[in-house]
Amino acid sequence: MTRDTLKVDAMQATEKKPLAIFSALILGLAALGFFLYWVSPGWNATADWRGIVFEALLFLFIFFSNLVVLPHWKSARTLCLGLLLFLIGTFTDVHDEFFIQPRWVNMVIEDPTQAIGAGLIGLGIWYWVKERERLLEQLQKERDFEAALIPKLSHDLRAPLNNLMGMASVADEEPKSLESLAWVREYHGLVWRGAKDMNLLIENILENYRLKSGTVALKPSPVSLLPLLDEACQDFHYQARKKEITLVKDGPFEDLVLEADGVKVTRIVQNLLGNAIKFSPKGGKVILRAKPGNGEITVQVIDEGPGIPAEQVSMLTQEVPTALRNETGGENKGYGIGLKVVKEFVHLHGGRFWVEPNSPQGSQFCFTLPLRQTHGV
Repeated sequence: MTRDTLKVDAMQATEKKPLAIFSALILGLAALGFFLYWVSPGWNATADWRGIVFEALLFLFIFFSNLVVLPHWKSARTLCLGLLLFLIGTFTDVHDEFFIQPRWVNMVIEDPTQAIGAGLIGLGIWYWVKERERLLEQLQKERDFEAALIPKLSHDLRAPLNNLMGMASVADEEPKSLESLAWVREYHGLVWRGAKDMNLLIENILENYRLKSGTVALKPSPVSLLPLLDEACQDFHYQARKKEITLVKDGPFEDLVLEADGVKVTRIVQNLLGNAIKFSPKGGKVILRAKPGNGEITVQVIDEGPGIPAEQVSMLTQEVPTALRNETGGENKGYGIGLKVVKEFVHLHGGRFWVEPNSPQGSQFCFTLPLRQTHGV
């Protein structure tokens, strides 16, 4: 089934929903009218036409309000329930103008439904206002974050380019340096680090926007875990060597095969390893640990950096990425755009992501992935 077919089906279902709601309301009111007629002893001898017109207009207003609001039941349940109850009360009130109504109907149906319905309508509107304020606040946070992110991204992209330009300038001014094997190796390492850093940063930006637009899909296939972890460690060999950081892989002795999206799992590990090396002090150690259990695999990336304060750990669960801990020996702050990608990719697999303090210093970034995918693929 193509995406266009799915869109057409969704549009047709959306068009049918108001008609279904209208039919259900008519049937429900007809059943209520028959019940009230059955319990009524007879017609009213006199009629207050002013009251009838007012109550009929109120009933019609509440009826059409139900038609507008009920399609949004999932996001406005309190308001929908209040409108339904108030509709019953107003219908009973209109019926009372034409038929003699027993007192118990007023006490059991008309008065309680109008009172409770009016209260729920007010509460539902208050919830709607608060939700609107929350969405506006979130939108403003996203705008502020994107405004603050541009200078940071410019710096992160410019730094490796400046290094490459500097090495190219040296080679241009001193051609004999190209004859030095040590210099060529250094230049190769610099090119590799710069290319990997820029590629990961660009991929995180693209994935972040795909996540926001809802176009990210899971493509599970059998993934061999040990080669994936080995490749991730190899990707950051030059970055770790530059800071004299020891990369320790503490994995299972036998290979594990899990059902997952290999590209996204690789991106998860790359982001966590890159952050761990970035924030670890020179001469430190970064541990990549994996262990199976209970039908899932748990992966930990442990660093010896400055750690993350408790109040900033909670920011990792926010929808909008946030400026996090300071880099070791640097003045720039790290932004949670990579961690947001990590969290969303882990949740997409049905796993969990959390952060723990490391003793005596540093942080442990942990996530779990199920060995088999059983949902939403």
